[in-house]
Amino acid sequence: MKNQRKNNILKKIIFTILIIILLRIGNIIPVPNVDQKYLVNLVNSNLTLKPFFNNKNIILSVFSVGIIPNLNASILIQYLTSSFSYFQKLQKEEGETGRRQIKQYTRTLTVIFAFIQSLSITLALRPILFNWNIGSCFEIILVLMTGSMIVLWLSDLITESGIGNGSSIVITLNILSGLPNVLTNIIKSENNNANPYNFLSLIILIIGIVYLQEAVKIVPLITINQLLKKNKNVKQVSYLPIKVNQGGVMPIIFASTILGFLFIIFNSIINFLHISVDPFLIRIIYTTVNFLLVFNFTIFYSNLILNPKEIAKDLNKMGVTIKNVRPGQQTVSFLKKTLNRLTKIGAIFLATLVTIPNIGSYSGLSITSLIIVIGVILEVIRQIQILKRE
Repeated sequence: MKNQRKNNILKKIIFTILIIILLRIGNIIPVPNVDQKYLVNLVNSNLTLKPFFNNKNIILSVFSVGIIPNLNASILIQYLTSSFSYFQKLQKEEGETGRRQIKQYTRTLTVIFAFIQSLSITLALRPILFNWNIGSCFEIILVLMTGSMIVLWLSDLITESGIGNGSSIVITLNILSGLPNVLTNIIKSENNNANPYNFLSLIILIIGIVYLQEAVKIVPLITINQLLKKNKNVKQVSYLPIKVNQGGVMPIIFASTILGFLFIIFNSIINFLHISVDPFLIRIIYTTVNFLLVFNFTIFYSNLILNPKEIAKDLNKMGVTIKNVRPGQQTVSFLKKTLNRLTKIGAIFLATLVTIPNIGSYSGLSITSLIIVIGVILEVIRQIQILKRE
């Protein structure tokens, strides 16, 4: 049995690695009709394109749009699920059929977002497309859309048959692909005194992020049998763990996606109106909006994951109650108060980490990238540990 579990874990790891290799191959296959040598200057001068590139050697590949359309679709569907009774009914009452229907809605929205983003990229490419015509534009849009849907399919394969969440793995892969360039820039930096500071800052950030991702509040539970026992000193072994950062990396991913598009719109407006804005003011606006987005998405996502009424109902079905708290409405009130407090603490801490523009002369991976990478690594480790116990 033990060897079977090991073989199962090994198969999942190998499968995930193979999918990652396919994703990397797709990221180096160029889109037709685009002269790649002119792309670098265009990306540096056009903020519409920057969210789709993170490497020094910029290539508009078939996978450039990537998982972003699906993230946008997921954000919208989750919002609709929390706001409209129709989607709530699909999720909670319709069982597997309802979940499939929600997944189908997400896929449809993904195609729509993929088309919009592929179209915006194609229109931004016009200055370097010497054979500009409807046919070539349609071909580029079709290639980018198809590539995005293939990335989504591959990420779903990782989620179903590999290790970790597929979407998170894809995003982490894109971040890590730029790591060699970051390390090269640090090593070649003229300010050699900054290197020890960068290393120390990185260690402190990693420790803080790990604590944030792993911090839990233990709520002691007691069963009916324990309540009926005359010996009240019976050892308490049951508990309900509530994470401080319930949403994991998803609030960061959602906020980064929304912030990127908001910043593009803001930049387009000031360019259209020919307004000159102080860079320091832009940094303040960017930091403030980033903080608010991460804070609100953390609370929003945590409320989607944990519902006090549902938890109280499940505890009652199992014949379990929270120690020193009466079942029913008192349990719901206790859980609601505890979750609100923990969620706000986690949201403030997470938003503070993410929105720090610079720590001294720190020039390593951005804090957002670190949180995503570390969060995904912890999730993968946790899943492997669960598979070992099964």
